Amino acid sequence: MQIIKLSNGLTFIYYPISNAQSVEIGLYVKAGSRYETKSNNGITHLLEHMHFRQLGNMSQEEIYKQTECMGTSLRATTYKDMMCFYMKIRPRYLGKSLVFFENILNTFDWEEEQLISEKRTVLNEICENRSRLIRQTIVDETIWSNHSLSQQILGNEEIIERISLEEVIRYKKEVFCKDNVALVITGAVNDNDIESIINRFDSIPLSTNKMSIMNNYATVQFNRKFNIVLENYSSWELLDVQLSFDVNLELIQENELLFLNSILGGGDGSILQKEIREKVGMVYEIYSEIEPFSKEAMLSIIFSIDKKNLEGALEKIMEILDRLKKNISQTDMNMNRVFFTENLWFWLEDSYELNRQLGYDFVRGKEPLSIENRIKVNENISSSRLEEVADIIFQPSNMSLIIMGPTKRIKYKRLKEILYKQQV
Repeated sequence: MQIIKLSNGLTFIYYPISNAQSVEIGLYVKAGSRYETKSNNGITHLLEHMHFRQLGNMSQEEIYKQTECMGTSLRATTYKDMMCFYMKIRPRYLGKSLVFFENILNTFDWEEEQLISEKRTVLNEICENRSRLIRQTIVDETIWSNHSLSQQILGNEEIIERISLEEVIRYKKEVFCKDNVALVITGAVNDNDIESIINRFDSIPLSTNKMSIMNNYATVQFNRKFNIVLENYSSWELLDVQLSFDVNLELIQENELLFLNSILGGGDGSILQKEIREKVGMVYEIYSEIEPFSKEAMLSIIFSIDKKNLEGALEKIMEILDRLKKNISQTDMNMNRVFFTENLWFWLEDSYELNRQLGYDFVRGKEPLSIENRIKVNENISSSRLEEVADIIFQPSNMSLIIMGPTKRIKYKRLKEILYKQQV
């Protein structure tokens, strides 16, 4: 693996894989709803869409035609802290495919009619996902409060309608800037390919005017107080429950967090699955997940449940969390360690995950690691360290409980007793 800083400020990361039959190309931009303002929320996602309306002199029809003739597709995704474009191709099409990524970096000359058309697409997407977005808004506003991470990736109809073409173009110049973009290539590439890629992308001009909010966004406060939210939807049959914990990534390494999450509720043999689903049968499915960013993350336990089982399930979950602070068994360590060591070699068979991880690392300001080095770091994680991590995370001051559904007659005081019993 090599990391090269080109003269225009573009970061180039490449990871050749011997015997690979494909090449994965990813372009990663540090942008997203966490770096937006209340007046332009949703502009990153709209900008992503505009690249499929026109790229350089390629129309939308031409984009689809040329990619399909290579047996592939150009894809893109916008996250809260990242926008990425990616493509998997056979090595013979490397030169042709790189034209798309050059055009992504170079295209700024869209027309007003194209923006209007793409706005309609985004507004339809918001409409079709309204139910999910309402739930996500409740969760995000509870967890992140007034922080920019509470903003939705898609924005809302009113803001999208107001965004002008001039704003979109100015925003692109601010985020597609020096030190803010990385090109990641993994798979079947050789030294000649790399030299050619460097020559092609080194001459592409990148702006030096980084958006001011990139350096000035607010810091999350890890100090909550009785953060319980009940949202009543009387027509629902079950309660949707999310128990979330702030994680300070300046105290805890992300790989430690991922390992702990795997033990807790990240896999089929996790503690939550075994003790809440299998042993007592309170839920059909329960899991935990991580939402990581540069300096902060969120660990959430998520499940749907009948109201009559809610208190019992929360009591059991709190018992499990308390136990993790004191005793993580060697069996649990052995069961989960393989996912963070031996299984990382699977990335050499499908370089998409490897490409994505290297892009994530760049956007979040972390050192991109080779598979070998990533395995070494994970091999050194001990059960005692994970117990320390659990003790740091699973505290009442880091906790939010969101319950949506038929919440009438659920007693707030009783929930408070279960969750905050050490402080009540």
